[in-house]
Formats: sequence, structure tokens, C-alpha cells
Amino acid sequence: MPKKLTVEDILSDELKREMNLDTDTFAVLDDWDAVMHSVYQMPIEYAGYTNKVSDMKILKEMIDTLARADFDNVKRSESRKKQLEQFTKTLSMYYNVVFTKGKKKVGYGALIHFPKLRSTPDRSGGIVLAAKIVVEGKKRDSAFERGKFDDFLVEVKPYINLLGDLYRQTRKM
Repeated sequence: MPKKLTVEDILSDELKREMNLDTDTFAVLDDWDAVMHSVYQMPIEYAGYTNKVSDMKILKEMIDTLARADFDNVKRSESRKKQLEQFTKTLSMYYNVVFTKGKKKVGYGALIHFPKLRSTPDRSGGIVLAAKIVVEGKKRDSAFERGKFDDFLVEVKPYINLLGDLYRQTRKM
């Protein structure tokens, strides 16, 4: 019997693809619309989202790593396509950052999901699922973290802006 896919599986596989690693749960999807369609097709479990986004350790690690510029190379990608035509009541975004230093590669991915949009989408609440994959030699470690927010504009957008600003600063070095 095939394994039931979870949002963590999809996020992990997308991050592995961005890190140029093998994927092990489903065929590699070649565009983010296909990934998001997979996410929309599965029920997202909201239990376990008790931490606030501001308490997420993975988010703090991403900011610290970019601020220290302690890496040889960094790559960032994102999906700002906020909704597919057939989904108008929810919204999802995806961001990832991959750092390399020597033979070590560390990737971070975050899926921001708004289960019910308000009339002003930026003021909507939702959840963040973050993944971290560390590869060094043959050793590979994965971690996931969950967070929730009540107001995207106040609780999440400042982190996205900070990460974007830090990333652009590293490009100027």
C-alpha cells in the first residue's frame, strides 16, 4: 500500500529538488503550480500549530546565517503566485534558501498557507510549515517546524522583507 503523502513530504521533496538532491516520495514536479496543486488536493492538518511564527527556530537560523554571511554560496527561490485560478478562498506561498559552505549544503524551505482569506488578504491569518535539510558527505538530516499567525502583514511580512534585504546584501558582496 503506498504511503499517504503529507504536506511535509511535499515540502521536503521540493526543498530536495531545489538543493539538487534526490527525492524519495513522488516524481519531481517541474513547476510550483503542480506542487501547490498537490498541496491543495490534500487535507492540511492544523493540529500542532501552537507556536507563533516569531518563535520558530528555523526562521531565526535563516536570518542569522544570512546576516553572518558565513557561506560560500546562497541561492533563493520563491513562488509568489498567490493562488491558482480554481482556488479563490485560500492562498499559499513558498520560499526557500540554500546555503553551501565547502561540501556542506543547508536548505531551508517555508510554505505559508492561508486557509481562509479575509477581504484584505494581507491581514489574513494562517500557518507556516518550515523544513530544514542539512547534507554533509553521506549524512543527511531533516527537521520540520510549524508556526501560526493571526495577521500576515504584522507577523510574517517583516520576516520576508528582512530575509529579502539580507539576501540582496549578500549578492552585493
